[in-house]
Order: sequence, then structure tokens, then C-alpha cells
Amino acid sequence: MITRDVDASAVADLARTPPRAALAAVVDDRIHLVPVEAALEQPGDPATSARVVRVPGDAPDLAGRDVVVVADDGPQWFRLRSLAVRGTAVPVGDGTYRLTPRRVVAWDYGSLRDVPGAARPQPPAPFGGDDDSALPFRTPDLDTALSTSRVMVIATRSRKGTPFAVPLWFVPHHGRFYAATAASSWTVRNVLACPEVAVLFGGEGGHDGDRLLVRGRARAVPGMTPAPVLARIVWRYFLSPRFATAELAHARLWNLRRRYYTQSRPAYVVITPLSAVHCGVPAIESSSGEVSW
Repeated sequence: MITRDVDASAVADLARTPPRAALAAVVDDRIHLVPVEAALEQPGDPATSARVVRVPGDAPDLAGRDVVVVADDGPQWFRLRSLAVRGTAVPVGDGTYRLTPRRVVAWDYGSLRDVPGAARPQPPAPFGGDDDSALPFRTPDLDTALSTSRVMVIATRSRKGTPFAVPLWFVPHHGRFYAATAASSWTVRNVLACPEVAVLFGGEGGHDGDRLLVRGRARAVPGMTPAPVLARIVWRYFLSPRFATAELAHARLWNLRRRYYTQSRPAYVVITPLSAVHCGVPAIESSSGEVSW
């Protein structure tokens, strides 16, 4: 099987100095996604060290909640990496929580490799009907985010209320945005169970500034994206001058990438935005150990 998964130590910098981090949780049967600042209690142990996470002041109470903190960077295909940590949020101060990792998942597309005997992807979830009846919400800020961002962080929830968050490439099309993935992915499974999603834009590469939080409804569709969307994906992430050099530098991995995609049934999600608000990013002052805005 072709895998992108790596040990947490391979992306240790995402734990020590995450360029961008977000937290997903389910509160009152609703998925929440907020930008966070995260620091390690033990910087020398990025895999098992507890995280100290600061959330925005308007975030819901997360005490005792199952949460996922995901850090990522990229956005070119072979440079996208992610480190996700799942655990229970324990309050340790105003807007600050301690998270002891219960599960850690790390991946790096630049480390694609063939792992003989590895577990195959889970069978795809059964697909339901399509519903695009809701009109997309549009604002200049959202249009700017869709045109300038390259990787969104999308949060979904399972039928049992388990939160999940992952960075995904996307392209806007007729007011909605499309993201290609595998039919067996947790994003697809969760969207089929609960179409409500939350998406964060901004902060890519550690850039400062507010994030744009978008709430919407998603639908999962089996197969490849429509031709106009696929053409935009190819240009945006593979052929554009911004990424073409990196593509050529990773030519040795092109065949592995092809096999990676063909080992699972393709699918995509279509997200209809229904609202968008700006949200600030809290800060942890690591030099003094104090937390501040």
C-alpha cells in the first residue's frame, strides 16, 4: 500500500512551532472549529508530550470534551504535512487547556512510500442523495479567502459526535468550494452522517492575521470532481508557476502519487457556505510561560 503516514518525530517541528493550528470539538451536537496556539510541555518529546492550548475568548467551554488539535503547513502537494492530536481538554486557566495525547496521527505527502503488507483503506461509505438547495453565502471577505487560500482546515463530526479535522486542498466554483478525497476518508463518512461543517481559512505558512471561520453544509459525491473543477485543481496545485518548480523537484514521486490515488475509490465534498466571521488567534508567550493575547 502507498502511504503518506509518518512517525510524529518526522514532523516534530509542527509540534514545537506549528505554523498554523486549529482545534475541533463537538459542543451541544454542533461541530466547532477555532484557531489556537499550541505549545509542548516537554519540547523534546513531540509525540507524547502534553499540549498547552489557548483558544479564543469566544470559544465554547471545552472542559472534559474530546478535542482534536491539528497543525499543518504546505500548501504545495508534496509539501503538505499534518500532525493531529486527539485527547480530552482539561482546563488550566482562562481560555487555556491541557491536552494529553490519546492518539497522534502524522502525515507528509513528501514521504510517500510503498509499505508492503500495510492495511488497505477501509471500504467506502454508502452514498446518499445530493442536495444543493441552499444558496451559497457570499461576502467580499469570503471571496478573498477563497481566491488567496490554498489549504483549508475542515472540521466534521461523526454520527456518534466524534470531532474530526484535517487540512484539504480546495477550489471555489460557482460560490461553493470543492475538495477531492477518498470515498473511505473520515471526511466523507462524517459528511454523509452529518452535513454540517466548519472551515477555517488563513494563517497558511504561519502568516499572522485573523482567520475566517465559515460554517456551511457539505455533501459527499462518489467519483471524480466535475471537469471544470478538476481543471482548476490541476492548474492551481500542479501547473501554476507558484508550484511547478516543486512538482518537478518531486518527479521521482509522481508514480507513487498515481498509485496512492488509484488504491482507493475517489470522491469529493462540495461545501455550501452559509456564514462567515473573522476570529482572532490567541498567543502563548513561551519565553515567560505566560499566556496573553
